[in-house]
Amino acid sequence: MRKMLPGIGVFGTTPSIRSFVAIFKSCGFRVVALWGRVKAEAEQLASELDIAVFTDNVDEILLNKDVDVIVISCPPHMQSPIAVKALGIGKHVFCGTPAGPTQVESLKMVHAAGYYPKLAARMIYGLRFLPTIKNMKQLIDDGYLGDLKICEIRVHFWNYPKDKYDWTCDGIMGGGILNSIGSNLIDIVTYLTSQRAISVHGMLKTYTKQTEKIKGIREITSEDFCSFQLELDYGACASVTINSHMPGQFYQEIVIVGTKARLTAKGADLYGQKNDSRKEELLHFDPINFKEEDRYGVSEKTKSVIPTPYLKGIIRMIESVKEAFDKEEERQSYCQATLENAATFEDSLYVQTVIDALKLSNRSKEWVKVEVKADELSPSPILPHSSASNKSL
Repeated sequence: MRKMLPGIGVFGTTPSIRSFVAIFKSCGFRVVALWGRVKAEAEQLASELDIAVFTDNVDEILLNKDVDVIVISCPPHMQSPIAVKALGIGKHVFCGTPAGPTQVESLKMVHAAGYYPKLAARMIYGLRFLPTIKNMKQLIDDGYLGDLKICEIRVHFWNYPKDKYDWTCDGIMGGGILNSIGSNLIDIVTYLTSQRAISVHGMLKTYTKQTEKIKGIREITSEDFCSFQLELDYGACASVTINSHMPGQFYQEIVIVGTKARLTAKGADLYGQKNDSRKEELLHFDPINFKEEDRYGVSEKTKSVIPTPYLKGIIRMIESVKEAFDKEEERQSYCQATLENAATFEDSLYVQTVIDALKLSNRSKEWVKVEVKADELSPSPILPHSSASNKSL
């Protein structure tokens, strides 16, 4: 007899939550409860997604006896307190990006995960599970490129004007394309190259500060264009540009150049070219298949917000989560080896440290060293101290 998969409680009312719920349900999980900051919003989304329990009280979800797994995608400053508390009472946690507005909040998540190593504590960096990226990683590990030299990433898309002012409009609260998209790309550079940034230089720009619906005393401070460079610890370098002012379809290109060849991921397809070849070769073809997304219950609204490569990767990651829980007899247990490629909270701390350094570089106009903290030496500029923060939950 096949065992029942664990029950899931979700935190947030974002487009990401819509996709997570649909995919988890399609994989056989029971999504039993939903939390939102505003109860009316939680009720509306729970009704749309056919979730029985909804609330604006964090503890109602965490203490629900049918909830074994917590999935979080809410304002970044709230994710860390929820994740820490969930791990403390024995719940598995899968957290959307960005993990927090600063590395201080990410560090608290790392410490909590360290206390409970048998619990799943993973970030939902979907690109790691995209077949093209997995093939790219395997080829690099097998020596296809030789010694790594340069990584170039370009992302172009059109950022539709926002209907209302929320945390995504505020750079201090974790909004902006550096956090939302750049966090995934910083992670994927390290995942593919096995190298970490030791110093960074960045430029962040906010070109659209007001819209027809956000004006007057309100002003958008989150960046809508960024360009940054990473100096990696084994001699390679990375250059990343994210431009949200390009009308048309979402475009992403990841190029890694070595001493023997180059590899290029264009969207979800992979190309390679050896130094002695005159043309590039198609190594992996992954066409856009809307039927697959429809099969997983992903709505048109979600597909318009989450780019196809990221959505494909999220689907593959959640399939791996299902496989991990399927391999163990007890409902709450999972196979850690199945999720070995998934990003940990430690990976997220590194990414957030790089982002903090890039923001400092943007202000100082200088290169900044990347120093990952091991201790909570300074309080968050956004959140109250941890004791007060825990009381608020």
